Amino acid sequence: MKKPVLVLLALLALLPFAQAMAQTPAATAPPADSTAQFLATLSAVPASTDLVPAPSFMASCTTSAQCATGQLCCNVCGTPPEGGGTCRACVTPIRGRCPLVS
Repeated sequence: MKKPVLVLLALLALLPFAQAMAQTPAATAPPADSTAQFLATLSAVPASTDLVPAPSFMASCTTSAQCATGQLCCNVCGTPPEGGGTCRACVTPIRGRCPLVS
């Protein structure tokens, strides 16, 4: 019975030293010149500005053949707009069908 008590007291005596050793060192700040270089890259104009991103959908389709692979030509509004026009666009199907429009 005396041995476990002594072991427990020894562990409790070492607890403050373990906490002091477990602390992480303070982080050092990066050099100022690397920060300035990084900020300069954010405001730099890209070398090639003639690239235009492709649209994610095609508006005013009439058939699904006009849409990209895996898309359907669907009605995307509840009622057609006044003055003509269409409410059809290429969209990704949900469960193999056009999404419901309310």
